Order: sequence, then structure tokens, then C-alpha cells
Amino acid sequence: MAEAILFNVAAKIIESLGSQALKEIGLLWGVTDELDKLKNTVSTIQAVLLDAEEQWAVNREVKDWLEKLKYVVYDADDLLDGFSTDSLLREMMTQDKMAKKVRIFFSKSNQPVYNLKMRHKIKAIRQKLDAIANDRTFHLEERPVEIGVRARKRDDTHSYVLAAKVTGREDDKKEIIKRLLSDSENVGILPITGIGGLGKTTLAQFIFNDEEIDKHFQLKMWACVSESFEVEKVVGKILESVTKKKSEIAGMDTLVHNLREKIGGKKYLLVLDDVWNEDVKKWDDLKVLLEVGASGSRILITTRSKKVAQIVDFFAEYSLQCLDERESWCLFKQVAFENGQEPVNSRKVEVGKEIVEKCLGVPLVIKTIGRLLSLEIEAGWFSFENNKQPKIKANDILPTLFFFFFFFTTELKQCFAYCSIFPKDYVMEKSKLINLWIAQGFIKPSNQNECLEDVGHDYFMDLLWRSFFQEAEMDDWGNVFTIKMHDLMHDLAMSEAGSLITRLESEEKIIGDQKTRHVSVVGNIDFSSVIPTSSSSASKIRTLLCLGEFNNLHEYSSTSCEAIFSSLKFLRVLGLHGRQLDLVPSSMCMLKHLRDLDLSGNGKIEKLLDSISRLQNLYTLRLSGCTRLKELPRGITKLVNLRHLYNDGCYSLTYMPHGLGQLTNLQTLSKFVVCSNSGPEDGGRLSELNRLNSLGGELEIWDLRHDGDDFALDYKGNLKAKEHLQVLYLWCSTENIYAFDEMALEGLEPHPNLKKLEINVYGGVRVPMWLLSLTNLVDLKLSASSSTPIAFSSPPLSKLKRIYLYQIEDLETLPVQNLISLQQLTIADCQRLKSLSQGVQYLTALQKLELSDCPIVRAWWLYQSGSAIGLHLRSSQFINALG
Repeated sequence: MAEAILFNVAAKIIESLGSQALKEIGLLWGVTDELDKLKNTVSTIQAVLLDAEEQWAVNREVKDWLEKLKYVVYDADDLLDGFSTDSLLREMMTQDKMAKKVRIFFSKSNQPVYNLKMRHKIKAIRQKLDAIANDRTFHLEERPVEIGVRARKRDDTHSYVLAAKVTGREDDKKEIIKRLLSDSENVGILPITGIGGLGKTTLAQFIFNDEEIDKHFQLKMWACVSESFEVEKVVGKILESVTKKKSEIAGMDTLVHNLREKIGGKKYLLVLDDVWNEDVKKWDDLKVLLEVGASGSRILITTRSKKVAQIVDFFAEYSLQCLDERESWCLFKQVAFENGQEPVNSRKVEVGKEIVEKCLGVPLVIKTIGRLLSLEIEAGWFSFENNKQPKIKANDILPTLFFFFFFFTTELKQCFAYCSIFPKDYVMEKSKLINLWIAQGFIKPSNQNECLEDVGHDYFMDLLWRSFFQEAEMDDWGNVFTIKMHDLMHDLAMSEAGSLITRLESEEKIIGDQKTRHVSVVGNIDFSSVIPTSSSSASKIRTLLCLGEFNNLHEYSSTSCEAIFSSLKFLRVLGLHGRQLDLVPSSMCMLKHLRDLDLSGNGKIEKLLDSISRLQNLYTLRLSGCTRLKELPRGITKLVNLRHLYNDGCYSLTYMPHGLGQLTNLQTLSKFVVCSNSGPEDGGRLSELNRLNSLGGELEIWDLRHDGDDFALDYKGNLKAKEHLQVLYLWCSTENIYAFDEMALEGLEPHPNLKKLEINVYGGVRVPMWLLSLTNLVDLKLSASSSTPIAFSSPPLSKLKRIYLYQIEDLETLPVQNLISLQQLTIADCQRLKSLSQGVQYLTALQKLELSDCPIVRAWWLYQSGSAIGLHLRSSQFINALG
């Protein structure tokens, strides 16, 4: 990864040095000559990096030289980023009379000292770069940058098949199911063994979801174990699979009690995926706990280790074999050729078969290379073959995966390697991962008009399409929401990241490598105990991510937090989700390089410091689940680069600060609380939303109300211009249900692209006229309203799939016959409801009809046509139910 990082960071440095902002800084501080010299040095280095990229894998000298160079280039990037940030602070200072400390820092009396200091730093960095650049005995060819930069080659969209056909494993599936269903007493264990990449996990999933398995077992559970095999953790994962909830941190006695309660006396199937543990005692301890299941229960294990199979084997081990020639070619065709069909070009088929032969029947390798070649033109196939792809070795697939990885763009290499900061089997959220890439500067748009998030989406989908990501989960709209990495891909990412990334998974491990730039603290570990505050090894860290569950017994002292964040002055990403913080240290607001700050899940935080305005580089601020947070600081309105503000679940917020509408780069604003006329003077009205037209995703608007006659202007919010919004929640004031009526609601018309709409505590007598213009609407919810819902008699809402109606006072009947896509209709606590429309029998897509607490329903019709319709009657009293 060294050469990829160097090339991109060097390009970023050159771009920064050529920017108008740094040119102005050079003139202002009298360091123009030093900046020019630095630019020349970096440009010279960048020119040979493309040649170095091709040599580093086979030339140890080149590899060592790149390693030395990498860290000095990092330092240069940090230095220039600091200059740019100081410029932003200076600009903010001129607009903010309250920024006293900043004004003192940039005062005329302080300027000569600062100028001299900056000149010295620039010169020192340049001399280090010159020394390393000249200290080489090997030759590197200078190449024009335009030739070396590989353009991203991709379609506008990717169609990713979530439930891909499993090729060549039908016989394996039948045999394993036969063994699982065989008559046998006690709890039987069946290990599936094989080298990495054979598809052991995929086969286990194939079996787990089989109908025959569903009928035979009362309970099915899945736990991914990976390299960490602690009985307590494994039991916790099993319970999570049963309850579908994140297990609370508890003692072993409680876990054992809960396990017995859930599986005791039941015939279950448990899959333990990716097992490495070879400790017999740990196995025995776990097996004792699992023997409370009924006779015929089964444990299916996937493992690369033959020794694991020997330890746990009650049945004969099932050794998974490589695909044969026919199966391999069939799989390759599915992923490499359009529609899985062989092309007319016989030469392309010939090259494809030669490549498949070298894959030795390993599905992961076949899919990876097939995806790679599917994006290439014909010449790319022959070029790939000419590079002499090596045959894989049965027990070492990494070199082969690295061969494919070599063809990635430098940007994609960085993004992929960064994923190793997460532990194996970690569920990565797409939007968060892209935000992290942006924060680290890994995303490189091809032009100024290209959105960083859109480019990041392309990178993400490239990795998914090429099978470097897997197990994609979709959201309600069919978009990829989360993914995982195959453990072999994780190994590859770790190999590429090298010493740059460190995961701390125990309190015994402390950062000690000065080369480390990105750190994650995994699980129930006190991050303050593993980050040395006095050591230079921590001073250059760019990422500190706290991942996983953390108990609520530990409280951080303000002193320890201040010391830690004072030492991590180059942080770009700080993730402190759920760390039980009760205050935000002032030193955190001095992290001027910070791009991504995650304080979500810290329910004790009541306020943020106004000095947050110093974080001029901040792109993303996560406050979700900060339940006691009462207000956002006035200083947040100065964060002109802020793109994402996640504040859902901040239930104590009573208003938004005036001036929030200045943050026109905002793409995410989870929650907006409208300030009433009786609220504080610096509270923001709904008009703050007028200019925030880049907002997308979900938006909640709370405390809508009338506060005078001028509601038309104040309640527009310009929602119709927000074409990227997918979900809109409107919460009217709970103080008076009639405080917000249909006249005001008409002014909140959203863009037709909206997919989900909720209107809660609404006092109007009818729903808005614009509802029928929402032609892409999929979900509609109306609750706690006095209105009579609109008659769905017009055809535009043809995509509407789900309707939820709660506590609609005047609802008597509901004509829905034109909703041809409707799959679910839920009506609850509608006391005056008498009947459903006769058109219900035409709803051929309907799968679920729920009626509850509707005591005077007189007639309803239910016509089943091709769909299983479940009717749930809870506390309903039906008269003449069938009409």
C-alpha cells in the first residue's frame, strides 16, 4: 500500500500547494519561496512513484525506500493541512467578533514569530524529503503523471445480485443435510473443512436457509466465531442469534441461564462459522452448555483447520473440495460475461478458460477475477493474461488475491486497505465507511462538479462488485446498507495496510510503533489505558475508532481525556460511540485536522462546547442517541465544511440554533426541532431549512406549530427543492394537536422523489393536496390525527406498498382499490371505522392486513388471489365480518 498512499498523498500535496488559499498564505507569511521548493521536490518524487509501484514487490531496496518516504510525506501533508486550517480560522475570525483567542494568535505582534516558525517547518520537511529522494542506489524512471493515473472504469450503476446462485455445491448440500437429519441421539457436531475461499460459509448459509432444515429443527442459530474463541463471547453471539437483539454485557452465570432458557429441550441447528480454536478445554466447556438441547440437535462448524475437526468430530468430517473444471467455468461465466453467456469472440473464451485453469477450482478466486475482467474491454483480457497470473497454491491464496489487487487504482487500494481497521466479521455500514474514506482524503473526484459521496459510492460498489466485499444487506429501498469482508480479503487488507493500522483488542496491547497512523480499540476496552499520552508513537495518529460494546461501569475523568486529545493533534477521525462520556473535553475542540467526530450513544452528554467552531475541517458530526443533549452550540453554525449532522435520538433537544441555514454543504440533518416564538432569541425557525437543498436520506422535523399569522413564510422550509430526501417525518407540537393544521401543512410539500412520509400529531381536517403528487411514495404513516385520510382514488400512488393509520378520529371508510402495489395495510385505534372499501378485493399484491382496536367495523371483504394474506385481529369486535 506504500506506493498507493505515496502517490495519492503526493498528488494532494501538489494540489494544495497550487491552491489559491496556500498561495495567499505564502504571501501573507512570507514563505512563498519555501512552498515553491517543496512543490518542486514533491513533484519530482511523484514522477518516479509509478515506476516504483511496479518494482516494490520484487525489489527490497525500493520497498525500504518507499517506507522511509511514506512517513515524511505524511508529515508534509499534516503540515500543509495545518496551514490551510489556520487560513480557515483566520477567515472565521474576521467574521466573528467573539473569536478572541484566534485574533490574538493571528495578531500583528505575533505574526513574525509565527512566520519564522512556519518557514523553519517547511524547510525541515523539504530537506528530509530531498535527503530520502537522493538516498537511493537504484534507478527509477520518471513518468508523466497523466499516463500513470488509472482512470476509474465503471458503469453508472452496478446491479448486485444479493442471492447469487450457488454453483457446484448441490451435491455437497444434499450430503450434509442428509447427515444433519439422520437419526442420532444427543447433540451431534459436523465440521466442514477446506482451504480459505472454497465457499464453506456460503455452503453453510445455503443449508441454513433450506426448507427441509426449517421443517426439521425448532430453532436455528448462527454465530460467526473467527479467531477469538472465548466461551463467554460465543454464548453471547448465540443468544444474539436467538433473540435478534444485541446481548447486554452480563456475567457468565447470567449468560448460561439465558442460554438454557432459550435452547433447553429444543431441537436446534447451530452454525459456528469460521472456527479456529484448537483448545480442547474451551471446546469441552462450550459443548457442556449446548447439550441442554433436545436429542437430534446439530452443530455445524466451518473451519480451515483439520485439527479443529479432529477435536470436535462426533460424525465424520466433511471435507469440501475445489470445483471441477465444468463447475469452475460455469461460475466464471456467471460473473465475467453478460447474462452468464459465452461471448461470440472465441479468443476471449479461450483466454477465460486459461485463466480459470490457474484458479484451481477455488470459488473466491474465480469470482474475484471474473468480476475484475467483466469490467474490462477485450484488450484488457489479453493484457491480464500476458501479465502471467500465477497458479494458486492450495494453502496460500493471498498471493493470487494480491495479483488481482495490483490492478486496482491507487485510490481503491487505500480505501480497501483502510477496512482492516475493523475486526474480522465486522458489519460495516456503507455510508459511515464512505465518510471515513472522505475524512482520510482517499476519495479523488475526476472533476470539481463530482460529489465526494458519489465517488465514494462508486469505490464501494467497485469493491462489492469485484467480491472484495460480501454479505451485502439492503435497506427498504433496495440500496446496499451494510457489508462484511471475507476473512481472506481481510487478511489481504491487513497485509496491504502493514504497520499503518493497529487494532487494539486487549488492554495489554499499547501503541508502540511510531509508524502507526490509524488505530481502532475493539470491545470492552478503556481507550485511555492503551493510548500513551507522553509517547511520540501516538502523536501522529490520524484515526482513533472505538468499536463494539462497552460497559457502563467505567467513567472517564476529564483530566485523562484532556491529556489524550492534547497529544493526538493530527487526528482526522475520532470515534467515541457509546463510551459513556459525560462531557466533551476542551482539548477535543483543538483538533484542527478533525474531519469526522462520532459522539453518538453517549447518553450522559448534556452540552457541546461553543469552541467546536474551531473544527473548521469537520465534515461529519455524529450525535445520534445523545439523549440528554439539550441544545446544539451556537458555534456549530460556523462549521462551513460540515456535510453530515446525525442527531436522531437526541430527545432532549428543544430547538436548533439560528444560523444553521448557513451550512449549505449539509447533506445529512437527521432531526430539526423548530423553535417557537416564545423560545430563545438564538433559536432557529423552519426557514433555516430554506437553503439546505443538498439534504438527503432521512429528515425529522419536530414541534411544528402556529406561532402567529406569518406561518406561510416560516413554514415553507423549501422542502420541494430537496430532491435527495428519501424519508420525511413531520411531528406536530404535542402541546396542542390543533396547533398545526392543513393550511400550514400545504406549505411543506416535499419533492416527488420522497419514498416514505410520516405525519404525526396532526390537527388538520384533511391530509394535504400534494400527497397525490408523491409518485415514488412507498410508505405512508398517519397517526394521532383528526383528519379524514384522502381517498386513494387516483392512480399516481402506484408504488405505495405500505400504509399505517393510527388514531385517526374521523376515519369511517377507506377506498384503496387503486393501490395496485399495496402489500401491507395496518389500521389501529380508529374508533369510528365502519368498513373497508369494496375495492380491497382488487389488491392482488396485499400480503398483510392488520386491524386492531377498531370496535365498530361493520363489514370487510377479503379476497385471496395468489397471495397469503394474514389477518390479525387484536381487541377488535366484528359484526357481520364477511359482509
